[in-house]
Amino acid sequence: MDIELCKTEGSIYYRVQDKNNKNNNKKVLYIHGGAFFLEAIDKHWKFCLRLSKETGCEIIFPFYPLVPESDSETSHNMLLSVYKELVNNNKPEDITVMGDSAGGTLSLTLSMLARDNGLPVPNEIILITPVFSIGNIDEEENKRLEEIKKHDYYINEFPIEKIKELWCGDLDVDDYRVNALNGSLKGLPRITIFSGTHDIMNVPTRKLVSKMKKEGHPYCYEEKEGGVHIYAVSKNCKKELELIVSRVMGN
Repeated sequence: MDIELCKTEGSIYYRVQDKNNKNNNKKVLYIHGGAFFLEAIDKHWKFCLRLSKETGCEIIFPFYPLVPESDSETSHNMLLSVYKELVNNNKPEDITVMGDSAGGTLSLTLSMLARDNGLPVPNEIILITPVFSIGNIDEEENKRLEEIKKHDYYINEFPIEKIKELWCGDLDVDDYRVNALNGSLKGLPRITIFSGTHDIMNVPTRKLVSKMKKEGHPYCYEEKEGGVHIYAVSKNCKKELELIVSRVMGN
């Protein structure tokens, strides 16, 4: 693998590409998860290396600031500076924005922010078990949520409300950079989503799917029965990788 450390407007990111497969101009801006307070882990890097090997794409892997030292507004501004450089040097149709967990949410909200700043949107958005605010849920959803908690050994252990408070910073709690489900889908490309039924984030993810369906927004939703948080980046999830490869290649 060829790996290069880069900087733009004070932002740090890596460029990663398989040295034996550089036969196209495809770019993937990959935003790692970690509940807005954890750094990237080995699983993120291994997934990106597999993706580059399969597609020949170059991975743009930003190191965005995390709570408690940072907040949503600061992190979004940093990611936007990386995205600006990406679209200034590449065709939008060659760009995919994707991420897992908190990075999945940021992939959606960054695309919204790019649109609102007059920048070209990417060709594809891919959300791997994204993190959303659960918000108001009905009795049936609450019952389902309580059942999922018995199986969710990832997010269920996190201090979600405290993280949300720190992440919000000075932004209004209804700002889409804090609650992505409040953002407009207008002008965004197709959104491909992976979610598992043993992930508490499956409950609000279904709300996004319902919103896209109601508004007629192009989307692809893959729900895995018994799938846990970030299951789709695992090495044994070959079907999921095949679909992601197809999306990155423009299909």
